[in-house]
Amino acid sequence: MKMSQSNHAMRVIPRFRCNPSILGAALLASVGLVLSTASSGVLAQDAVTDSATLPTVSVKATADANAVQAGKINGGALGTRKQVDTPFSTHVVTSEEAKDLFANTANDLFQYDPAVSITSTNAISENSMFNVRGLPIDTLNSIKVDGQSFPSWDTDLALEPFEQVELLKGLSGFMYGFGSPGGIVNYVLKRPTDTPYRSVSVGYQSAGVFSEKLDVGGRFGKDDRFGYRFNLVNEDGNTAEANGHLHRQAASAALDFRITPDLTWSVDAFYTKRKQEGTIFGLMFGPDAGGIPDASRVTHDLSQPQNYYQVEMASFGTGLDYRLSDNWHASVKYRFAKENRTNSDSLLYVYDNAGNYSNTLYAAMTRYFYQNVDAMVEGKFNTGSIKHDVVLGAGFQSQVTEYDNSEGWNVGYPLGIGNIYSSTYLTNADVHIGENLYRQSRTTQAAVYASDTVQFTSRISALLGLRYTQFHQFTYDPTGATTANYAASPVTPTVALMYKTDPYSTLYISYVQSLEQGGSAANTNVNYPATFGPLRSKQYEIGFKTDRSKWGANIALFRVDQGYYYTNSANVFTQDGTKRYTGVDASGWLQLASDWRMMGGVMWLDTKAVDIDDPSIEGKRVYGAPRWTLTGRVEYNPSYMRRLTLAFGGRYVSDMAVDAANTQFVPAYTVFDLSGKYDTRIAGKEVTFRAGINNVFNRRYWTTAWGYYVSPSATRTAVASATMQF
Repeated sequence: MKMSQSNHAMRVIPRFRCNPSILGAALLASVGLVLSTASSGVLAQDAVTDSATLPTVSVKATADANAVQAGKINGGALGTRKQVDTPFSTHVVTSEEAKDLFANTANDLFQYDPAVSITSTNAISENSMFNVRGLPIDTLNSIKVDGQSFPSWDTDLALEPFEQVELLKGLSGFMYGFGSPGGIVNYVLKRPTDTPYRSVSVGYQSAGVFSEKLDVGGRFGKDDRFGYRFNLVNEDGNTAEANGHLHRQAASAALDFRITPDLTWSVDAFYTKRKQEGTIFGLMFGPDAGGIPDASRVTHDLSQPQNYYQVEMASFGTGLDYRLSDNWHASVKYRFAKENRTNSDSLLYVYDNAGNYSNTLYAAMTRYFYQNVDAMVEGKFNTGSIKHDVVLGAGFQSQVTEYDNSEGWNVGYPLGIGNIYSSTYLTNADVHIGENLYRQSRTTQAAVYASDTVQFTSRISALLGLRYTQFHQFTYDPTGATTANYAASPVTPTVALMYKTDPYSTLYISYVQSLEQGGSAANTNVNYPATFGPLRSKQYEIGFKTDRSKWGANIALFRVDQGYYYTNSANVFTQDGTKRYTGVDASGWLQLASDWRMMGGVMWLDTKAVDIDDPSIEGKRVYGAPRWTLTGRVEYNPSYMRRLTLAFGGRYVSDMAVDAANTQFVPAYTVFDLSGKYDTRIAGKEVTFRAGINNVFNRRYWTTAWGYYVSPSATRTAVASATMQF
């Protein structure tokens, strides 16, 4: 379907099944309160007993002896640092944690982070997406692989090739360049292991999806100078959704050559292909629909046999890493990535209060090509008693987008009339995927950046960073004529002050600026194909983070001002005014006893449209942003059976506005998950069995995104897996 690059706008065709439980919300609230008050109850004891190490974890493979095991995060232009030593809000999930969460997408990885709210899931919609602190992730600029941009438009990266996934919340202009202020999701590739590693896994997901996975790594040659890591994945079967079928394959390879003890050359490649049937794009409720009904009343069978999407992605990367001295390090890296996307998705437009809808299917192919090259030098030196940790770098990236100019992309195929409360078979024999692609846009960014973390004393330090970017964006029509041409050369600063309250904790205050590509009108707007210039955002944050042996916590008070683009009441796509997000984001974990561990948090968010020319939008809540999110997860590892771990978790998300004028809202919801893990040995090999149920009570709810449509939630799903390491 035809959508703008920035706001997912698209063609509109004219014309436990219960409310969130008070008990569930109370449970989540209690977890949040326990975690938020953990410091006052444990601080005195920890000051005496804590060590500087992270909590003890059973590590089955030394997958990455650098960033992963040390609990570090890639900060882009900041280089690689410990999370607790950065003046930003971050969240890292390792591959082992991903297995325990039965994660298929980044949605699953961060489901217990209170700053994250799900906007769609790939089991029933085009792909999985989430907002961070009410702001969407920029799928054209904010998805990274090893710190470099990667196309992730309406698709999901397979998680198996990656050792960990890092979420940087908020603005990232200095660290990564152009991108919306929702945050950065960085996927860190699995690299060769220092010791031989072999594992095979088989899995099941209801109603009949089976998977097989292989992961091997190690080193060989003289002095183990050559390293390798390979992953293979196959998954196929019928999903729990009506008409649902999944076929997924993935393969990855990462190699390195230690040319000298100080110089390493690495190369990697990965490929993934995914086809999901039984999906829809979403639903729109017109002015005569009488509002958005209770999701539990709506049929689960909304998709049609002609609905599906398929994504094929490939990437190649290479780099040199050189240790100049004990204090200086240099690197250069290159990455190419390509995405082919085919969709055959339906938009259901509900036009009356009886639930009748018109179904329009948009069938198209799109392509994306990305290239990145980056060079960076990191080093440390002293000027008297003052210590400096500096990063100097330069980078260039290009993005090329190809759109389909067929009828199925611009106009769509009418499938007919149905009703959201009953199953209706609809079809159109004319539906076909066009391949008449044309170059729709080309964007380039050339940047230089520098930062200095100045340590004045053992406790006080400051971060100063600047990035200069030459940004150029061209958009074209099907004839090749240029319809828009924007250039900008901004300087985006970052300033932060940090205070180490103890060796394990940091109190910080930071200011960040960022720019993002401007909005583009969709073919539904009367001013199509208008494209607007870049938008500037600002973020102010005060936070505290600590990581100890028996507890950890992160709390941040933030404000983000972002330029606003929306469709007004005259159906004109407009870029006007400011979206203001103010809130508190608090999360943590606590080892209550040897058997019990709790984690979770709470986010309070106040959003408002300000300085808007349209009076119907001025002062209204920003769409897709909940006021409250609460999460909680309890893990039980009984002392009498240490091989067994049971977990029960839940999340509460308050109501959200669907549109900029706040004429429609989706209600709050609470959802729970249950899982278990058992470690044992069979024939001398380590084996881990896992099983769980997602959405235990089969709660049906709505999610919303991009200011005009809603998506239904996925149904209850049983999952199970067995992994053998040898």
